[in-house]
Amino acid sequence: MPEENITQLTPMVRQYNNIKSRHRDKILLFRVGDFYEMFFDDARDAAAILNIALTSRNDMPMAGFPHHASLQYIHRLISAGKKVAVCEQLEDPSKAKGLVKRDIVNIVTPGTVIDENFLGKKQNNYLLSIFSFSGNTGLTFFDVSTGDLFSRKIESGRLLKDEIERFSPSEIIYNERAKTEEAFFHELDSSGVLHEAFPEWYFGDFSSSKESLVFPDGLLSDPVLKKSILGSFHYIFETRGESTLRDREIFFKNLQLSLDNIHILGSNKIVELDDFTIRNLELVKNMQDGGKQYSLLDVLDRTMTPMGGRLLRQWILMPLFDAGEIYERQNCVEAFFDNGILVSNIRGILEKISDIERLTSRISLKRVIPKELISLSYSLKQAKLLKTGLSGLAVLKQLSENLDDLGTISSLIDSSIKEEPSSTFGGDVIKNGFNKELDSIRNIMREGRDFILKLQGSERIKTGISSLKIKFNNIFGYFIEISKANIESVPVHYIRKQSLVNAERYTIPELSEHEAMINSASERVLKLEEEIFARVVEKISESSKQLQILAHTIALIDIYSNFALIAGENSYTKPAISSGTEFFIREGRHPVVEKYIGKNLFVPNDALLDDEDNRIIILTGPNMAGKSTYLRQNALIALMAQIGCYVPASEARIGMVDKIFTRIGASDNLSMGRSTFLVEMQEAANIIRGSTPKSLIIMDELGRGTSTYDGLSIAWSVIEHLHEQKLKTGRVLFATHYHELTRLGSKKGIRNYNIAVREYGEELIFLRSVVEGPSDRSYGIYVAKLAGIPQEIVERAKIILETLEAEGDMAGERIEKIFDKKYRKPEDRKESQEISLFTDTSYQNIIDKIMNIDINRITPLEAIAFLAEIKKLI
Repeated sequence: MPEENITQLTPMVRQYNNIKSRHRDKILLFRVGDFYEMFFDDARDAAAILNIALTSRNDMPMAGFPHHASLQYIHRLISAGKKVAVCEQLEDPSKAKGLVKRDIVNIVTPGTVIDENFLGKKQNNYLLSIFSFSGNTGLTFFDVSTGDLFSRKIESGRLLKDEIERFSPSEIIYNERAKTEEAFFHELDSSGVLHEAFPEWYFGDFSSSKESLVFPDGLLSDPVLKKSILGSFHYIFETRGESTLRDREIFFKNLQLSLDNIHILGSNKIVELDDFTIRNLELVKNMQDGGKQYSLLDVLDRTMTPMGGRLLRQWILMPLFDAGEIYERQNCVEAFFDNGILVSNIRGILEKISDIERLTSRISLKRVIPKELISLSYSLKQAKLLKTGLSGLAVLKQLSENLDDLGTISSLIDSSIKEEPSSTFGGDVIKNGFNKELDSIRNIMREGRDFILKLQGSERIKTGISSLKIKFNNIFGYFIEISKANIESVPVHYIRKQSLVNAERYTIPELSEHEAMINSASERVLKLEEEIFARVVEKISESSKQLQILAHTIALIDIYSNFALIAGENSYTKPAISSGTEFFIREGRHPVVEKYIGKNLFVPNDALLDDEDNRIIILTGPNMAGKSTYLRQNALIALMAQIGCYVPASEARIGMVDKIFTRIGASDNLSMGRSTFLVEMQEAANIIRGSTPKSLIIMDELGRGTSTYDGLSIAWSVIEHLHEQKLKTGRVLFATHYHELTRLGSKKGIRNYNIAVREYGEELIFLRSVVEGPSDRSYGIYVAKLAGIPQEIVERAKIILETLEAEGDMAGERIEKIFDKKYRKPEDRKESQEISLFTDTSYQNIIDKIMNIDINRITPLEAIAFLAEIKKLI
């Protein structure tokens, strides 16, 4: 049956369609009694995602689940990238006249969810809002659950991809005009994130005269940034639903609080990390399954609070490019590092603190529940203990001062909310003694219940029925129950309410009157508790700014004590940070590899880079020897130093880097039609375009995705470019299996190093030590043997290798001569004595002969004769 015909069958279905018409892009959860029902396409989609039964009534597809289990089902829908609109019954069905009133009370989308059951405790949940106009684009990443707001201006789709990788938004909105910019739209489509276009007006000012947002001065002059922020605010406002807000002004006040703490990102403030680098260095997730294990975050995160864990993740993805701020962080870490007892005490307190940051957001949005206020009160008391613990350390004075005494809030909560409040209102939320009216009504309820007990006793005496009982249920309310055996003794004024198999149920006027009184009091208690709780929440929300500052301060203390603990346990050292170009590491280690193989098993190595003799390091050695580990560990040490962390080394002097680039372990991206080699070249091109003299460049096995000579030529040319463009490129670690490249080590600024190995009979021993000089062999056949290649294949490979080595390979010498010729001064150049088949015109006759031969018709004997003739001519 067509849907339009179904809608004519019942008023409820028409009501459903009317509400659904306003939310076509969402799955509508339609409350019917104790269930949320879904119909038509929503039912089909939800049944498949939730693995629930799909039924039908009058050819109308239906699916549903109990309302008390809604959280888990909504979570699964959101995780599947769906938006959900929750439609509730706005009146008691038993008292409704006709169709029950229903409307949307909440909209949940992946990027705007604030319920802690849907969120990772130590990970932000960002909505990305994009506004693009005339080649300029504003990006705003807003986590409404915490109030974190980051904004930046970019000029290319390439940077959009980097920022999506950095922030991992759950949802993206953008203006319609962005569709016309191919680079941006391509990156949006390839991100795999739920995204939707909105008209241009959506990103304009939508505040009324009463609810005006005040933008910081810098944003007022930059329309694309301002509009991207307004787009995110507009979307969040819509998903909250005006009907669910008791006060619009509170909502705008919360947005203003985020604006007051906005972070405007730019290359002069943080280290630029492209998407390749974030993935290749496995900063917050590994490349195997995308999990946290085996990542840098896995090693560094021993934080005790959700706020600290989220802030640490932000720091790792946004290292500082400001020596002063880095010094401040280092000094705080050092204060904890020098006092192990303090670290232990502070972490014991931090462990007891709840997520004040997200609690503050839910308080501001009126989405907090009573037991969360109890958690907040307890956390504020723990914060006071933190302040006492830090008060004696001058270095941590500022942190201690930011731990505001918010005792008035905890006092308000303690005096108003019961210690173990019910999750619903009705008498078990607000404490006795807090509100006189509430206490009075509760007395009436108690007296009413006492009256019923007295009434039961008096009726037993009057009737002589000792088994007479006054009972209660939700359907019939209060009633007198008398067994069938005593029916003859029932007074005539008893009014029958219900007959059962073994008993009869009655009421009397006195019981009905007191039941009405109790019910009226119960309803009033419920309403009054809600009103009192709302006033308490409103009062607390007035201190939202102080609560956010407190939460951020606790997060900082958590990270600093966390860094100190990790440094002590793993023998990390405090790096010396400067604005120069020296990058010196003594006995550096890879923090992740070391954690999983054991500190005593990891072989440490030194590193020296600068902008003079050691600007480019060419690292050779066999596969599996540790080249990639060495490259990664130095990039990670630089990053760790610039987030204020101690580093895995015995000594470190680091000239700050403004960008970290990596070209490591490219793999196919077949879904986007990109081969291994294309990905390699894209990464290399990104490095060449974006590097600066302050950059740190890590390149591993460039060119391996194509033929040997193609790969060698590209790798040689890239090093040549990096060497030549000293004022445009920074310090470089370049690992390769092309030994011909080591010939470049004779050039100023290029140094050769290799991973040492030793041969012991037929075995190869990896020493894991980086030593100066080029590697003499690749040892590929040894590695093949280690990997389990059959012995007969290994032996055959040795014979082929010996044959090739005997014939000799002049490619490296030829490329080196081309390189020398390019960089020799004109007055020093000499005519090359190299014979070139393709540049000497005297060989044109031979070339013509070769070009004119028909290889499809020549016989083997004729071919041999022709080859002998050519050889004689040469």
